[in-house]
Amino acid sequence: MKFNLDAFLTDPKEVFHLARITLRSKSDIQMHTHDYAEIFWIEDGEGFHLINGERVKISPGYLCTLRPTDKHTFIAKSATKGLTITNLAFRSSTLDYFRERYFPDTNLYFWSKSHLPFSFRVPKEELCLLSGKADQVINQRKNNIHLDRLLLFIFEIIEPSYASFNPEMPYWLRSALENYNSPVQFQKGVDGFLSQANKSLDHCNRILKKHTGKTLTDTINESKIKYAARLLVMTDASVKTIASDCGYGNIGYFYRVFKTHFKMSPKDYRIYNKRII
Repeated sequence: MKFNLDAFLTDPKEVFHLARITLRSKSDIQMHTHDYAEIFWIEDGEGFHLINGERVKISPGYLCTLRPTDKHTFIAKSATKGLTITNLAFRSSTLDYFRERYFPDTNLYFWSKSHLPFSFRVPKEELCLLSGKADQVINQRKNNIHLDRLLLFIFEIIEPSYASFNPEMPYWLRSALENYNSPVQFQKGVDGFLSQANKSLDHCNRILKKHTGKTLTDTINESKIKYAARLLVMTDASVKTIASDCGYGNIGYFYRVFKTHFKMSPKDYRIYNKRII
């Protein structure tokens, strides 16, 4: 089955469709392809994404950029709780504009040639912000202005983590880097990353060095400090709380590491970037 975007649009002037649905049955959505591009993320519940012949476990925070030719559907783990999905569908021509303007050199996101489409684990705090942004747009006119604003907000969340990724990077490493983005993992340090990679310390260091030019220690510190920077801008949590969430028990050390990376203190970074926003 092939879904057509025009079937979801209620006005000729609309350029995208945005909806939030809760699935409870295997037959709620049939296996299908599209004539449009799609981004969806899981708001609540657990289940499986049946995609291109594979079965991928999904839970809150799972975000996926679907290409028109990707064939997929969903299965909720619990019919009682269901699987709540927010879905954004838009014409493929929008991708041409975005690639030319913002992503001329990337092989990620919608332009990945891999068997499975690009996916990303959205941190809990940012998932709340993303859901809130979608709530705002759902009630707005479905024009290009609101589509571009929402797409840019989504890419603002995922792009910092993937801007420097080598497209030849092994899937297990990309997955580990993707999932190493929460306080639970940060507080475990190296062990938290190794549990995601399911590889030895030496092997991780060797493959990371090959594809990123960085050691595991450098990678972990960079992930933690970038996560902290995003929380400083996108939340009102205290600097002490953010430092603790990122695995820094010593607030003074956190300040030194942050200033080395961003050339300003956490407080100054928050003030400067919130002024821009």
